[in-house]
Amino acid sequence: MEGNRSVVELTSREGNARYFRRASWEFRIEKVESGSNVICVADFEVKRRYWFLAPILFFMKGAIHRDLEGLKRAVEAGTAG
Repeated sequence: MEGNRSVVELTSREGNARYFRRASWEFRIEKVESGSNVICVADFEVKRRYWFLAPILFFMKGAIHRDLEGLKRAVEAGTAG
């Protein structure tokens, strides 16, 4: 992590990773009056032969958002003690 930003690059080619030419997740932390905001940006390039997955991934963004909200609740519960 450098400063308030961290980038995680896809390095595996096994499992679900085999569908992607490249993928990365960027996390940024921004200070706000009530604490901090964590911003997550996912950037994927699907391999040409798996192009049909692109709309599915797009429509999964709601599920990804729910997962991140669950992570937020877990972090907040862990720091509340």
